[in-house]
Amino acid sequence: MKKKTPVWLLSLGILTIVFGFFSMYINDCLAKQAEVALEQQKKQELAKKKVVKKTYLEEVNDKISANQFKNRMEIPLVLQTDKRWKDTYYGVEDGDPIQNTLEINGCAIASLAMVSSYLDKKEETPLDILKWSGNRFFSKDQGTSWSIFGMYAEEHNYLFADLEDNMELVKAHLMKGHPVIISVKPGYFTEIGHIMVLSGYNEETNTFWLNNPSDTKKKSHTVKEFKEEFLKQEAIRYWAIYK
Repeated sequence: MKKKTPVWLLSLGILTIVFGFFSMYINDCLAKQAEVALEQQKKQELAKKKVVKKTYLEEVNDKISANQFKNRMEIPLVLQTDKRWKDTYYGVEDGDPIQNTLEINGCAIASLAMVSSYLDKKEETPLDILKWSGNRFFSKDQGTSWSIFGMYAEEHNYLFADLEDNMELVKAHLMKGHPVIISVKPGYFTEIGHIMVLSGYNEETNTFWLNNPSDTKKKSHTVKEFKEEFLKQEAIRYWAIYK
């Protein structure tokens, strides 16, 4: 006759088995929690490292502010195509609101915003210039009248010089740190005529920097240096505005 196993011993065996399975379950849960925590940590680290991609405008202005362009004034690039004001009405009084906007007609307005921002060391936007000018300098046939530059300088206590097409005067003003507004004919920069700002001159290479208010990353005019002979072929007239 076999000797019966004591009840307490059977209970102990069952408890041991149950405890073993329970321990395995707990360890498995802890391992999964650790994996989840590690994955979350990796995501957080990647999020910290991830750099928000800057726009072309931001990239260019960062480089200008950091003086990464030799012999160039810290004239900020202002775009007439900026979504903050591109749809603002500017052009012929009571004209087509689609065809009369800063995006289409605002190169002179944006150029004055750049010059004013540089001279006064504070942000001036095309909207600020437009508050002063309204549409009074704009005509359907001519676009923005060149008279806006001298008038703006006079009413804002800036010095002003009409340089006509004299490139030597342009160089002299740029080397003194004076912004020079340039009007160009249809050609490389535009199909209908355009206004931009010359922002620097490198005497060693005889090249110029310019801020193009209709610039894009594809064009990248604002980060290129332009030879004198090339600019002379494109330019019609120049004006210096300074203090």
